[in-house]
Amino acid sequence: IVFSGKKRRLTIIECGCDINTMIDLAKVADLGAKLFYLSGMVHGEYQKQEIHNLGRFISVMKFRPLTWQTSHPYVLADRMEELTNPEDV
Repeated sequence: IVFSGKKRRLTIIECGCDINTMIDLAKVADLGAKLFYLSGMVHGEYQKQEIHNLGRFISVMKFRPLTWQTSHPYVLADRMEELTNPEDV
């Protein structure tokens, strides 16, 4: 989900309960030092008050680049495909 405004653009990525996924996602996140816990979905939607509280928290916080992030380049890929012809290998 992408939210954008005049001064800020936010991308929210839902992360599973796998610690390796959390670590990988924290490498590319500006908020990687924060963990937001939502109690779960009800009828396919998150609870309105929790999302409201999350939005209020994000809107007032100041973003600082993380030391790890500034010293390591990264790529976030949704899908990778091998395009090399098997006969060439």
